Amino acid sequence: MSSPDSTKKRRIAVSNGSGDDNGIVDDGITMSTILAKLNDMENRFISMQSELDKCNSSRESMQKEMDGMQSRLSHIDELEKKCDRLEKECTHLDIRCDSLQRSVEILSKESKWKYSAPPIPLSHWRGFPEDYVDSMQTLLSDINEYTRALRSGKNIALSTLYLGLDDEALLQHDDMLLPHWEELANALQLYNKEGGLYLSITNIQLTSSVIYLLAPALKGKPINGLTLFNNDFEDTHKGIEFIAECIKFNDKLKKFHWTGNQIDNQEDAHRLLKSIIDNPSIENVRLENCLRRGDINSYHALCYLLARDKRCLEIDFDNNNINTGGNTNIQDYIASNPPLKSLLLSGNKLNDDDIILIAQALKCNTNLKHFRLHDNNITHIGQEALSKAVYDPTSLNSISDCNHTCRIHVDGGIKNVPLGCGNDNRKFSSSISKRGAKIYQLLSKRNKEGSNVRHFESEFEIGDEEEDSLKLVPKVLECIHSYPRASKLTVHPLSILFEVIRGWKMPELYANRS
Repeated sequence: MSSPDSTKKRRIAVSNGSGDDNGIVDDGITMSTILAKLNDMENRFISMQSELDKCNSSRESMQKEMDGMQSRLSHIDELEKKCDRLEKECTHLDIRCDSLQRSVEILSKESKWKYSAPPIPLSHWRGFPEDYVDSMQTLLSDINEYTRALRSGKNIALSTLYLGLDDEALLQHDDMLLPHWEELANALQLYNKEGGLYLSITNIQLTSSVIYLLAPALKGKPINGLTLFNNDFEDTHKGIEFIAECIKFNDKLKKFHWTGNQIDNQEDAHRLLKSIIDNPSIENVRLENCLRRGDINSYHALCYLLARDKRCLEIDFDNNNINTGGNTNIQDYIASNPPLKSLLLSGNKLNDDDIILIAQALKCNTNLKHFRLHDNNITHIGQEALSKAVYDPTSLNSISDCNHTCRIHVDGGIKNVPLGCGNDNRKFSSSISKRGAKIYQLLSKRNKEGSNVRHFESEFEIGDEEEDSLKLVPKVLECIHSYPRASKLTVHPLSILFEVIRGWKMPELYANRS
């Protein structure tokens, strides 16, 4: 048994670098054990490095596979688009083939065509008002005339088929009219001239039997415009189906107007809107006084059209009880400066809060030409916001930032806009000339007050950079002479020029003449 002194001596020996052959360290740990552990750690590190290299190699391989998959997915997307395009072309070819087959069937039944629909005697209309009978006779005469024109082999300049009345009287359906509708439908079926047609059916009731005749004849035909106004559909759902099919299979359609034909539910409204959106050729959309029934949210319907369509030039949603509920989709759309030229929203429930935001959005828009807002919940507050959108005389910059393109139509007109400074001034065709007229109007007003110099000093000082503000002087002097061309001379330009030269930056400009 070792004594305490011998243990102490051994520890001292180790600390002095001496010891036995095994290099015994405290508590039985030897140098060979430490070296073995270090060697084991080194091997583990090498193994981990090897695994890491394998992982990196595997990651590179996976990246290559992912790149390959991405390339294949892109190729698949292209193929899917191509398939969709080919499927659409095939569908149109099928429609065209069906149309040609119907045309052949019509022609095969006719050795020599003549208008065969029997005339309707006046006695048939006994009991109806005289004006109604006259209108019905006009309708029959128009159907006869249009049918003969469509049937003629001449290169006629036929562009518009207007069937109906301009007043609000509705011509009710009568089965005696069906042979005449059939004659017109057959003529439309055979018509295939370049240039297309504009078809308007106004204040005439369209029953399922009439739709059955017209629907196939209008598919795939060169129709540029289609108007359906106050047609008292016997079945509104079938009416929606009929018009959606006409829109879907007519790639020349540019104008579609649907007015006074109330849509009963959200599903039908969505189908009609989707057919409009899916047809890329439609530029003019009128859905007026038709979204006021059932569960239809007319504001959501408008937003659905705006959110998915950037190509429309004219949109008319008059008389649809549109209520934004505080949402900002309309003003956001206007601020995005789409190609839209005309937006009609009269007879709705827009309020001052909506109009204030719309007025701000108009300052970011340079394409909108006409904006109609009659019969909304707009007070003097909204009118003031609209006037500031057109003419804001706070400063020259505020005028420059106004809207110089859009004619705003609102009850009572735009207030507080000097004569000649509104966007409805037809003397000036360009936005630049209208902007110049507005700026010169403000310069003239300030000249009468003798305040142009004071305002220039506050508006054109750019921090402490005197040189920057001096650079503006020649440009301002030039504008004083150029803007009167776009304005009635309320104040002679020499008067404004004299005021400016007498008091604004002339000593500084002279000192820096070199």
